[in-house]
Amino acid sequence: MTVVVFDVDDTLYDQFSPFELAMIKNFGEKKWLSEISLRTLYQLFRYHSDLAFPDTVSGALSLKDMRVYRIQAALNDLGIEESKGVCQAFQDCYFYEQNQLVLHPEMVRLLTILDEKKVLTGLLTNGPTEHQQLKIEQLGVSKWISEDTHHISESIGYSKPDVSAFKVVETIYPDNSQFLYVGDSYENDVIGAKKAGWQIVWLNKNNKRLTQEMIKPDVALSSYDNIVETVLGLLQEE
Repeated sequence: MTVVVFDVDDTLYDQFSPFELAMIKNFGEKKWLSEISLRTLYQLFRYHSDLAFPDTVSGALSLKDMRVYRIQAALNDLGIEESKGVCQAFQDCYFYEQNQLVLHPEMVRLLTILDEKKVLTGLLTNGPTEHQQLKIEQLGVSKWISEDTHHISESIGYSKPDVSAFKVVETIYPDNSQFLYVGDSYENDVIGAKKAGWQIVWLNKNNKRLTQEMIKPDVALSSYDNIVETVLGLLQEE
């Protein structure tokens, strides 16, 4: 029996949309906005967010400061300087837009089919408990994935890619279970899942290139287009 476990951010929903809206609302009058790729900026934003996350977990960097740092650092990478106050205003707007979230239509289809087939499911996500729970509630995920299978890093005491985070998830399922993870982050999801002995479907929406020596996912997808067929196909291979 295979359990399908999902990441939340940029997996169940497209995190770029609230980012794009917040950028336009806060920097729409800036000349530089038309001169850069928002996709590139978003990739840098996520990079700095992941880079600073361990310091946030350890307490070396406050969550508030990390959220300002990640956008300020991403802009700096493109040669753009904005004050902490301006970046905080962006973060406030981004937080608001995140709370208007909806599941990606293909994820709705996948979750519905898995539910109909009685496939066991779960969530494993990095982040502060309160913030992640708010997003999960906004998305309405509990309609398909039972709340007692929601695992948030702050609550369980381990963050991806630490194998211990994946092992905590395993404890609530039957001993003979196999696990398939669906996530978007190479560093957190692919590396963590493979080291834990799980299969992984990687939503590589940013087209990250892997070198020969890097850990490989079982399947890599560049978009949501074939996510349903891919997951169902892997389940049929049991």
